[in-house]
Formats: sequence, structure tokens, C-alpha cells
Amino acid sequence: MALTRRNDGSIHCGIFRILEESTSSPETSIQGKLSSLDEIRAARFHDGLTCPHCGESGNFKKNGTYRGRQRYLHKTCGHTFNDLTNTPIHRSKYPEKWSSYLRAMEQGYSLRKCARLVGISLQASFEWRHKILHALSQIKTQTLEGIVEADETYVLYSEKGKRKLPRKARKRGGVAKKRGISAEQVCILVARDRTKHTIAEVATFGRLSAATLDQLLTSRLQSGVILCTDEEPTFRKYARDQKFQHEKVNPGKKRYVTKEIYHIQNVNAYHERFKTFLHRFRGVATKYLNHYIAYHRFLDGTTALSSLARVRELFHQSLLQPMKTTGKTLPSYCEHEIQKMAS
Repeated sequence: MALTRRNDGSIHCGIFRILEESTSSPETSIQGKLSSLDEIRAARFHDGLTCPHCGESGNFKKNGTYRGRQRYLHKTCGHTFNDLTNTPIHRSKYPEKWSSYLRAMEQGYSLRKCARLVGISLQASFEWRHKILHALSQIKTQTLEGIVEADETYVLYSEKGKRKLPRKARKRGGVAKKRGISAEQVCILVARDRTKHTIAEVATFGRLSAATLDQLLTSRLQSGVILCTDEEPTFRKYARDQKFQHEKVNPGKKRYVTKEIYHIQNVNAYHERFKTFLHRFRGVATKYLNHYIAYHRFLDGTTALSSLARVRELFHQSLLQPMKTTGKTLPSYCEHEIQKMAS
């Protein structure tokens, strides 16, 4: 099976079919199945076998089977794995239902509706969604070039779903106790070039700093980029420290474009689309916020695809990056990552 890489980094193959198209309406009985293990292996290890535990390649040997799947031993790190290790489907009791779930998820259905259509519990629906989104959130290889627009946006810190809160619970749509930008606000950084390559992720609590920008952006910007931002002093300091050409706009004074080409309208429109997308979930726990940022980034970048092609790409992308954790440890892992940022 010959594989070729497109410019956007995804894998294209004429006979590579991750999912089979359903002949039934997703409203009634969503049917479909995952591709064969050979095809999953071709998608996940298209550049050769790599260990999902340590990320190294080479020095493998076959080591029996697990539930009918070939198992490998990596002699370097001593770990064993199979084709599904550290993927959302790993250790799933119902692997045959994943394609149905992905299709329901792509349609934007609620957790309850996905569970009902696919025939799984509500808890399983929640766990499956976050396994997929966690895998998407681990994909951070994109670099930006040329004119790069950057701006931050804020959402209120949320502990949705937590039973014991250290404060009085807010009503949905509540406001922070402190005025302005404080640690109650979660800062989301979005940087986007004119080819629509996008970096979007939780940056910090409260105001953005030049050091945080350096940590999140510098290694992912190609040399010679032109940074377009508003008049925020943090961006000015960052651009000066990194010696980037810096073009500023001032929307507050209705200076939206400078020199006819420099603006931040693309990134501001992205902010608006993300906030609209987030509204449908009626509140997202901050520990899962990066999951939904990654999900929106995926959906925003695949609007030109058909529904079926989008589902295939969603499954394909979730296979590319080994997950940091799976199953019941995922909530505590996400909580720990957020607390590290807060400390």
C-alpha cells in the first residue's frame, strides 16, 4: 500500500479507509467499523515502527499476541506494545462501536445522545470523548511562518463537575469576584499565520507574560516571521527580546490595519468562533479546556471535508500522537497539568 504525504502533513492513500461509510441514518442505527489492524498500523506507523512508551524506533522483536493483535518488545526500553497501545481505543471493551461513536461525535451530539445512539453508558461516552480529545491535544508540531497574528482571550476559571469546591458555587454564566484580569481568568493564546496554521492553547492564569510567550511560541515560529499584535506591552517586550519585526494595531482607537496588510482580524475571528463553539457545552472544566481547544482547532481546520472524511481524519489524527495517559487516570492527569501551570 503506497502512502504519500500531503503539504498539510496528513496521510493520503487511495485504498486507505479508516472507516466504512454507514448505510443507515445516524439518528437511528449508526453502523460502521474500524479498519483492519493492517490499515491502523499503516496510519500510525507510516514512518516505521516506533515505541509508544519512549518514542524511539528500531530494535524490536515480535513478542506473542494480545487479544489477537501482534505484540512487540522494544529491546531498548524493555516495554511491550501492540498496534493500539496508548491510543483512545486501547483496552476498550467495545472496539467495534468506536466508528459509530466518532460519527455521532462529529455530528455535535451531546454525551447523552452519543451514548444512546451507540449503545454505551453515559460515563463511557464521557471517557471516550476525552480520550479522543486528549490525543488531539498532544499534537503540537505545527510551526508558523510569514505574517503571524497573535492575541490572547480569556475565559472564567471553572471547576465544573467537582463535588467539593473550595468556594461557593457560581451559577452558570457567573462572573469573577475581582474586576479586570486576575487569576480567576484563564488566558488562551492564539497565534495564526496567513496560511491558517494555528497555535491555540491555555497559556496561564491571569495576565500573559513575555516569558510565557517565549515558552509557548518561540520554538514554533520560523525565522523571519513578522509578528502582528495589538498594543499590549507584553507582546512588545516579547518581540523586542526575540528580535522579531513587530507590527502593532490599536483596535481601541479604530486602527485595525497598518500599512494595508498588518492586522489581527484573523485571530480575533478565531476567538469569536471558539467562544461560540464553547457555548454549546454550557461550561467546560478548566482542566479539560485544552481538550476542547484542540477539538475546535481540528473542526475549524476541516470544514471543507465531508462528514465521513472528517470522521476518518478525526480517527486518523487521534492515532498519530501517543496519549500521555488513558482511562480513569485521565481526569487526575489533566488536573495535575493545570495545577502545575497555576503554581
